[in-house]
Amino acid sequence: MPSIVTDQGLVHYEVYGSGPPVILIHGWTQAWNTWRSTIETFAGQYRMYAPDLWGFGESEKDRRESFEVTDFVELIPQFMDALGIAKVPVMGHSMGGTTALGVTLKYPDRVKKVAVVGSPVNGRSLSFFLHLAGTRLVASVMLAGETTPMLRLFIRLWSPFVSRPDPNLFYRMTMENAEGFTIESFFSSIRSLRRTNLASRLSEIQVPAMGIYGSRDVIVSPREIKYFRGPIAGAKDVWVPNAGHFVMWDTPKEFNKAFVDFMNM
Repeated sequence: MPSIVTDQGLVHYEVYGSGPPVILIHGWTQAWNTWRSTIETFAGQYRMYAPDLWGFGESEKDRRESFEVTDFVELIPQFMDALGIAKVPVMGHSMGGTTALGVTLKYPDRVKKVAVVGSPVNGRSLSFFLHLAGTRLVASVMLAGETTPMLRLFIRLWSPFVSRPDPNLFYRMTMENAEGFTIESFFSSIRSLRRTNLASRLSEIQVPAMGIYGSRDVIVSPREIKYFRGPIAGAKDVWVPNAGHFVMWDTPKEFNKAFVDFMNM
């Protein structure tokens, strides 16, 4: 497994394909493999870098004290520096999309274009359940025990509403990745996301931007697409009627078209 060492800890990543580069950022409770189907589809056209954010997957979690969106914003340029990438398109899913927007705002010279998939611009758009997850008490209950029975039960019950048409996919992926996060990274990252609001700064974005949202998203309000219909000059919005939070899983044909459109912007 490839990895780099930054001043703030180890970052694991996967890289596949050849062609123009793009960085893909995963969301909360997930890891690089969120993008597995995208990588498999486009490995012949693009060179795709998919890092694990600190606190998730195989990246640093034990020695870090902070797992906030602002930390993840700092991770991406450090990741780029280590790999010799000067400027690149960035796409993020959910919390990863909020991170991508944060990087674009703070380091505009490093981002060629930016896209988000089901991402909160205003953290208040997160579902009620994710608001609850941003507390140490709830995180401790959810992750208690070696087999995390409460997390398994909750994800099993919620899966049919989160990912369609295969509700088991969200369950399998989340439980597969559960070994990669701790109580601290679980609750502090979503608490930070809940408190993040980039709405007032979107007009500062000068690079091409795209927002992709599924109408059946129960994790982030799909109404967040409104920010790609005005505040960002020239932004494109992609509304996917039959998709939930994981557009790339639920409606791959529609997502893949949006991905190609993004890379050609």
